Amino acid sequence: MSGWNKSSKNILQNLALISQVGIMMLVPIFGGVLLGAFLDRFFKTGGIFLIVFVLIGVGTSFRNLYMLSIRQTKDYKDVENPSTYVNNYEKKIQEEKRDKENKHE
Repeated sequence: MSGWNKSSKNILQNLALISQVGIMMLVPIFGGVLLGAFLDRFFKTGGIFLIVFVLIGVGTSFRNLYMLSIRQTKDYKDVENPSTYVNNYEKKIQEEKRDKENKHE
C-alpha cells in the first residue's frame, strides 16, 4: 500500500468499517433465528425460543455496535478533531504575521 495516498486509505478504512458494522449486526440476529428455530422444532414449542433468541441477537448486535463506536471514537480523538484544525490554522496565521513583520524590519 505504499503507493496509495491518504484519501484512498481513508476510503478503504471506511469501507472496512461499514462491512464490520454489517457483519456485527447480521451474525447475532441470524444466529438467534437459527438457534431459536432449531430449539422450537426440537422441543415442539410455538415459537417462543425464536422470539427469545432473536431479541438476544438484536441486543447483542446493539451492544457490539456500541462497543465499536466507543473504540472508534477513541481512535478518532487521538488522531484528528475539529479543534486540531482550528489550532493549526491559528498557528499558521501567527507564523505568517511574524514572517511579514520580520520582512518589514
